[in-house]
Amino acid sequence: MTSFNFKRHEIESKRFLLVDDFGDMRSMLRMMLNSIGVRAIDTANNGVEAIAALAREHYDIVLCDYNLGRGKNGQDVLEEARYRRLIGLDAIFVMLTAENTREWVMGAVEYEPDSYLTKPFTKDLLKSRLERLILKRQDLQQVAAAVSVHDYPAALRILDEKIAGQPQNLGELTRQKAEILYRAGEYRRAEVVYQQVLATREMTWARLGLGKTFYATGRLEHAARLFQGLLQENQRLTAAYDWLARTQQALGRWEEAQQVLQQALIHSPKSLLRQRALGDLALKNGDTSVADQAFTEALKLGRNSVYKAPLIYVRLAWLKSRSGRAGAALKIVDEMEREFNSSDEARLYASLTRAMVEQHRGSPDEARRLMRQTEALYAALGANAAAEQMLEMARSYAELGELGNAQTLLEQVICNNHDDRMLLQQVEALIAQYALAVDAKRHVASIRREIVKLNNRGVKLAKTGRYSEVLRLFSDAVATMPDNKVVNLNAARVMIMTMHHGGIAQEQLARVRDLLDHARTLDPAEPALHQVQQMYRDLMASSA
Repeated sequence: MTSFNFKRHEIESKRFLLVDDFGDMRSMLRMMLNSIGVRAIDTANNGVEAIAALAREHYDIVLCDYNLGRGKNGQDVLEEARYRRLIGLDAIFVMLTAENTREWVMGAVEYEPDSYLTKPFTKDLLKSRLERLILKRQDLQQVAAAVSVHDYPAALRILDEKIAGQPQNLGELTRQKAEILYRAGEYRRAEVVYQQVLATREMTWARLGLGKTFYATGRLEHAARLFQGLLQENQRLTAAYDWLARTQQALGRWEEAQQVLQQALIHSPKSLLRQRALGDLALKNGDTSVADQAFTEALKLGRNSVYKAPLIYVRLAWLKSRSGRAGAALKIVDEMEREFNSSDEARLYASLTRAMVEQHRGSPDEARRLMRQTEALYAALGANAAAEQMLEMARSYAELGELGNAQTLLEQVICNNHDDRMLLQQVEALIAQYALAVDAKRHVASIRREIVKLNNRGVKLAKTGRYSEVLRLFSDAVATMPDNKVVNLNAARVMIMTMHHGGIAQEQLARVRDLLDHARTLDPAEPALHQVQQMYRDLMASSA
């Protein structure tokens, strides 16, 4: 194993961002850093300034206070920076907090900063913590650059080269390799890496990652047992609660999943996404009091969060309306429109929620008028309508007794998302709730059979060189299921393959770009998307 002697300039060369709402604390941190040789230091007084600075400059290290006064807190800053990719794998984010209660500490580490420090701390403690973190993050700049453009093969090649040198930060590099494989959809390869790590040393991150690969490959009982085992050893491992709840949902164990999330929120209640997930689960289980409480808390947590979403307001308003509190429901709708500046999405949700409120309080004619208004807003969205919006439209139709319209929309959702396990469970819950005449499982099975047949036929035609027939086959499939990401990506894949054999055709090239753009709109995190994008890059490189 090669040695690594930490050098003073490793800290001196870093660019820092200090985020704290107290000027004296910013000054003290600056003096601490100056005393160990750091000169490139910027500061931010609050969360908004911090996000603006991160969007403007690349920082190697961010020291951010958790409690920043009014507005965004440190957790909001970290989650938005990650969501908008303002910090990469090579960056270091350290959360600072003056609080030492369990709730605050768990909140500080909820989004997995690289470290956290409880105030007050000494210069020596800060220096030693930074040295350890820099050591872990060394040589990840090229990897981060490749990951930022979704060039996972390049990132993995770089990591393999570095791992071969047996560096001192071997564990961190191996962890990054496994996570990138998982992100790229290479679940079996990621599993091998996690198993290799666990064969030599017990590591919580490797066991958690292994459980995620079990989940992704459909080995749900194995995944559940692994997550349960992790929680038996560490009841504060919030990520294991989230994955266990997700797995229990996939297994159809709704009540168990709800209990898991409720237990997680006892340990760490400041997670918007977990509160929202609990609200959705409680709603499915008919536990309206828990759902109301969860969505209310999610709404509060979302005031300054990048994960703030209209649907949180919609669900809470729906609950208020169903319990006879029409005035409270409409106030929530008004607040949603203000928070989202009457965006197209907010206007759609506001209109359909008002329709449900009118229906619940005995004004069916006004409810139908509002629903016709909602249909016009929905039609204006066209291909940009999200699956969640379609589900809420279907729910509204069902509430108004327009079951045929509800069934038609749900069939479209199934057709476009036949491989999205969690979304299909929402469809099945709606079907059961309103006794709709849609057999979701049979519909999904039928679509899957058709796609498998389509792929097999396409492969057979390609092997015999009948590329024009392959193109027609997949073009027809896209026309039939325009918003099915699997079909879009398969069509793009086939077109790239035909151009590898028959040469670049500008019309086909433009069509591939359109298909990839649409698939990205449907699901930017879809692993297969990044694989096909790499095929496209390889095609362009080979023709250069």
